[in-house]
Parts: sequence; C-alpha cells; structure tokens
Amino acid sequence: MLSEGVPPAVLADGTPGHGNTRSRNGDTTSARNIPHFLRTLFRLLDELAVRYCVLHSWNLLPEKLYSDLDLAVHPLDKVKLPGVFEALTQAGYTPIQWGNYVTNGHGIYFIWEGDSSIETATLDIIFEHRRAGMILASGEALVCGRIRRGEFWIAAPEVEYSYLLAKKAAKAKASPSQSLRLKELVESLGSERTEELAGRIFQRDLKAQIVEACAKGSIDKEFGRLKLKLGQVPLARQMSRRVRYWASELRRAILRTINPTGILLAILGPDGAGKSTLIEALPDALGAGLRRRRVFHWRPQAFAQRRNKRPVTDPRGQAPRGAVLSIACLSAFFIDYWIGYIFVIRPLLVASAIVQFDRYFHDVLVDPLRYRYGGPRWFAAILSRLVPEPDLVILLDAEEHLIRARKAELSLPEIKRQRQAYRSLRFQRARQAYVRTDSGIEATRVASVAAVTDFMKERFNKRIGAWMRVV
Repeated sequence: MLSEGVPPAVLADGTPGHGNTRSRNGDTTSARNIPHFLRTLFRLLDELAVRYCVLHSWNLLPEKLYSDLDLAVHPLDKVKLPGVFEALTQAGYTPIQWGNYVTNGHGIYFIWEGDSSIETATLDIIFEHRRAGMILASGEALVCGRIRRGEFWIAAPEVEYSYLLAKKAAKAKASPSQSLRLKELVESLGSERTEELAGRIFQRDLKAQIVEACAKGSIDKEFGRLKLKLGQVPLARQMSRRVRYWASELRRAILRTINPTGILLAILGPDGAGKSTLIEALPDALGAGLRRRRVFHWRPQAFAQRRNKRPVTDPRGQAPRGAVLSIACLSAFFIDYWIGYIFVIRPLLVASAIVQFDRYFHDVLVDPLRYRYGGPRWFAAILSRLVPEPDLVILLDAEEHLIRARKAELSLPEIKRQRQAYRSLRFQRARQAYVRTDSGIEATRVASVAAVTDFMKERFNKRIGAWMRVV
C-alpha cells in the first residue's frame, strides 16, 4: 500500500468513449458491469486528481459492491466531479439521479445496460461527516492520511473507525462483517486510541464499554442494549456546530422541496394494453435511485374516497350521470387531485419516490363513459389543463386484435377509437413516451425503462449545473 505522501499515477489513455473503454493496463473491453464501472470510476478520479477515499467495506472492491459506495471527497475537488460524471456517461454509465440527502452529502445514481439485464450503482459522496445534529469531521480530515490499496484509495484507519462506528450507531445495527471490521480496527489502533475516537462521538463514560464491545465483535448487540444515540457530547462543545448544522439543513430541505427527486409517472392506454403488468415490473428495474413506490388508480382518493373498495369489473356498464351531476363529480375529482398532490404526492416526490398512476385525470377525455361523465367535453378539457400534471406519461399501445385478445371488454371499433384518442392527448408540461406492447412484457419493460431513464438523465443534466451552488 502507498501512503498519501505518494502521488497517484496519472494515466494518459484519455477519456473512454461509447462501446469500447480502456482499462488501466491498456486493454479495451465492451463489457459493462459493476467491476468495470468501479475501475473506470477510480481511474477517472485519479486522472482528474480528485482527493477521495472509500470510507468502508472496501475489501471486495472492485469485484463486488454489495451496497452504496461511500466516498469522502476533499471539498476543493467538488468542482472536478461533473467531469467524472460526464466521462462515465461517455463510457456508457448514465447518471440519472442526484439527491442532496444531507448537507454536504450527495447520492449519485447510475444505470446502464449490462450483458443480460439493466444494472445500477449508487455513489454516496460526502464532503463532511454529519450525523444526528453533529458535524463529526470535515472533508479535509476525512481524506487526510488516506492509503492506496491497489486501484483505489481507502480511508485512514482512524477515519474508517470513527465513520463506521458513528454510521452504525445512528442506525442502531451493524452487520457481522461490519462488526468484524470494527474489531479489527480496535486491534490495529489499540484501545487507548479507539477510546479517544469514541469519546468524540458518545458520552465519555461509555467509550470504554463501546470499545470493549468492538474488541469482542459484539458491538451490534451493544447498540441494541444501550440504545446509543449520537450527539450526547456536552452541548457547550457543540453549540456553534449545531447552529451551523441545522441552518444549513433548513436551506437544503427548502431546495430539495423546490426540486424533488422523485418522479410522477402516468401510464395510459386501452384496457388490455398492459398497464398493470408494467406498473408491477417497472420500479425494480430502476434501482435505488427511486427508493419508494406508490401506485394510484386514476385518482389519489385523498378526498371523496370510493365507498366500495372492490375492483371494478365492468367500468363502462353504468349509464352516464346527467350533465349537472357529472360536472359536480368531475369537479370533486379535480379537487381530489390537488389535495392529493399537495399533501400526499409531493411529499413522496421529495422523498425520491416513484409515484405511478394507472390512468390519469386526462383519461376522462378519452373514455368518459368509464367515469360516467355526461357533461360537456370542454369542461373536462379545461380541468385537464389545470390539474397537476405528471412528470412523464407513458402511452401503451398495440394492435386492436391483440388488445382484445388480452381483455375482451371493448369492441374492436372502440379500441381503435381509443387508440387514436390517446395518441391525440396533449400535455402542457409532462414529457410523453409512446411504447408498443406487441412484443411482450420484457420488451415493454425495457422500452419503458429507457423512457424513464431518458427523462431522469435530462433532469440530471439540468440540475447538475446547480452542483456548485448546493451544499
């Protein structure tokens, strides 16, 4: 291993391009997978002289990555990272999501087409270590004393111990491998040094007990028994840092609310086009960039909920309401969309959720009989322009005979009419994607993932320009 005093080698093979990329030994390869992604990342960080280190769980890198890759980066090198992201994009690893989940902490989510499936990876990049109201270490301190291990840099043992101990204490759990690593670090650094480090995080009367549990490999049980909490250091020592912590967190929360990282997705199409199947298959293919999932059927039902929760088996079997009652009901549904968006959907989007709608408000323009709407079309059209719009609309379509074979609820002429009506729908803000489902669910899933990825990539490219202005 090399110490931080030895500068990393700067390779001169250039930025990788699409298809073929160049490894450290000069070989070219077209394979895209986790090992190649990590090797490309580490090489680019070295080429651009980014001072970074892997904070923990590095023993199987770059061959295996079991979770997020936690990196610390020197704050002055933040300006170099967009160049790394751009080069990774050229190598076929597309960044689609940027989440400022904590002040000076950023999640960058990548997606690419592997040999047999879509693959994803998450970089967790911090420029400062923050936990539970405390600023535990600066970015400069995190990369100080870093050690070269093969193709990448790892944190100094003191940094790794402090970071891993605080992270696992905040979550009140540690995996067997993490408990073993804390045990190894205590043995390497010694009890006196590790007690000193633990005393900077917890109350001093607990530090010996914590280190002893680490040394025995039983720290996970100790977390549960003691219910350890960060931030128990005397308040006088942390007051200035706590004020700065919460002031910056408030600013970050406001910015994240203005620019949510989730996606509101509406999937439209005639019965039998494959909406329900796609809704089930889509989220898993998008990886950790969209950590939560919520599905709504046509409307949020935050207001004027359905009394009968059973599935609707014959949606077009009842006569339309009269014009006045239709206008009143559609107005209630419009209010439901706004209430649901403000109090349910928007918070989910801020929390990086994928919110899927099986049909959307605009569906009443295509199939008014389904919603028993007997009012004037112009009224429904006006409300459609005023309702909160999705980020992305995926319109599923297939040949009439195939749609009818899947679901025989509609006649062939009605299916043809609806297909044309869906293609004629226009949204003011939402991006629209047209996906054929004739070739089966896998082809539909791949095409739909591509549509979502394109939308998220475009949004990432717009927002990464604000990277330097966000803490």
